[in-house]
Amino acid sequence: INKVTLVGNLGSDPDMRQTQSGMAVSKFSLATKETWMGKDGQKQEETSWHTVVCWNKLAENCAKYLQKGRQVYVEGRIKYDSSEKD
Repeated sequence: INKVTLVGNLGSDPDMRQTQSGMAVSKFSLATKETWMGKDGQKQEETSWHTVVCWNKLAENCAKYLQKGRQVYVEGRIKYDSSEKD
């Protein structure tokens, strides 16, 4: 099963574009934080950045209603893009 749930803050406004066939696609960055106590008793924090891509009507709604800094709940699947360097 490939399912992910993220709750975090938008790092950028959604960037909406159209594919050549006219399909809407929005992309935005999402920051999630994990907090824990270290062995020394000090609070530790780690921020992870995710790129979220939405399609069709959902892409249009994201572009219309979401803004940088806003907290959002996202459900979807993980897809990794591979890239090779020469």
